[in-house]
Amino acid sequence: MYTWTLAKVVRHQQILKFLISGGTATAANLTTLYVLKGIFGVWYLLASAVSFTVGFLLSFTLQKFWTFEKKSLDVVHRELMLALMVALCNLGVNTVLMYSFVEYMHLHYIVAQLCTSALIACETYVLYQKLIFAVKK
Repeated sequence: MYTWTLAKVVRHQQILKFLISGGTATAANLTTLYVLKGIFGVWYLLASAVSFTVGFLLSFTLQKFWTFEKKSLDVVHRELMLALMVALCNLGVNTVLMYSFVEYMHLHYIVAQLCTSALIACETYVLYQKLIFAVKK
C-alpha cells in the first residue's frame, strides 16, 4: 500500500502547478513564435529568442506567485535575478537546440520549439525548486 504523506501531496501538487504554469508560458511562447515567424516572417531564431523572453516573464510570474506560493516581494529582485540567469543560460540552450533541430534534424520550427521547451522545463523545475524559490530551513 502506498502511503501518501502531506509532503508528497504538496510536491505532486507543486509539480502539477509547475506544468500548468509552464504550459501556459509555453503557449504564450509558441503563439508569439508563430505570430512573429508565421505571420510577420521574422527569422526563426530571432522570433524564438523574443518568444522565449515572453514565455520567461509569464513563467516567472506564475511560478513565483502560484506554483511556489512566494507572495513576498522582499526578495523578488534576488529571485528575478537568479531566474534571469537561468533563463539566459536556457536561452543559449534554446537557441542551440532550435538550430540543431531545424537545420540538422529538419524538424518544423514549432515541433523543434516543443521539444526544446520540454527539455528545458525539466532542468528549470529543479533549479526553481532548489535554488530560486527554495524554502529556507
